[in-house]
Amino acid sequence: MLLIDNGNTRTKFVVYDDGKVVFEEKLVNTEIAQKLDQHWCTKLSSALGKQPRAWGCRVGAPEAARLIEAKLASVVGPVNWLHTQREFGGVTNGYGSDWSKLGADRWFALVGYRSLRQDNALIIDAGTALTIDWLKQDGHHLGGWIVPGRRLMQESLHKGTANLSDLLSESCHRVPAVNTQQGMSYGVHYALVGAIAQALTASADVFAQQPFSVVVTGGDGERLLKSLQKVENVSYQRIDDLVFKGLAIAADNSDIG
Repeated sequence: MLLIDNGNTRTKFVVYDDGKVVFEEKLVNTEIAQKLDQHWCTKLSSALGKQPRAWGCRVGAPEAARLIEAKLASVVGPVNWLHTQREFGGVTNGYGSDWSKLGADRWFALVGYRSLRQDNALIIDAGTALTIDWLKQDGHHLGGWIVPGRRLMQESLHKGTANLSDLLSESCHRVPAVNTQQGMSYGVHYALVGAIAQALTASADVFAQQPFSVVVTGGDGERLLKSLQKVENVSYQRIDDLVFKGLAIAADNSDIG
């Protein structure tokens, strides 16, 4: 099956066969029109074999989802977009009566984690936005935080700063920066580290002093882990593709054949 995670900035495509990834690609949304050409679709079709169906979740602009649908129509037919639910896969949505407003990517990450473990967990997804969610061992989602991610913060600073034409530094060190680009990059990075540190402190009360796992996923997760391990005496677990794990469960339980 083809699974699609259409985010605000990027879209990731993954083909699972017998629980194993046989095709994987991540594209910036502005590249979709160009990259999803006939050659790309042929490779996708080969990977799909006799299971040319697609399921996905979306939080990006509707135009991106419509473009994906049009580009893939000849390969997979309609894309079955799956949505946030009040309760599914042992997880109870923490948004109460506003349950449908929880982002689908956050929802399926929670479902994905629940399929792996049933414990108290702080789930950190470092993507376009940094999302931090608390999930109890009984499956109740307690809610979470949303922080602009690294690139969003950097782009905002870059656009709002005069006489700064160079791209910001990708590296980050816990030392005083000696130029503006470094200063912004280091500041953004440790703003994210600080948000996570505050979430860790809050978790003791959130989980009533009970043990909890700290799980990091998302493209910027590895970068943050390196700094977090220096400032917090906490054991972090890196689990990739929680969104796709949740999507796969939802697709398997979908009433769409």
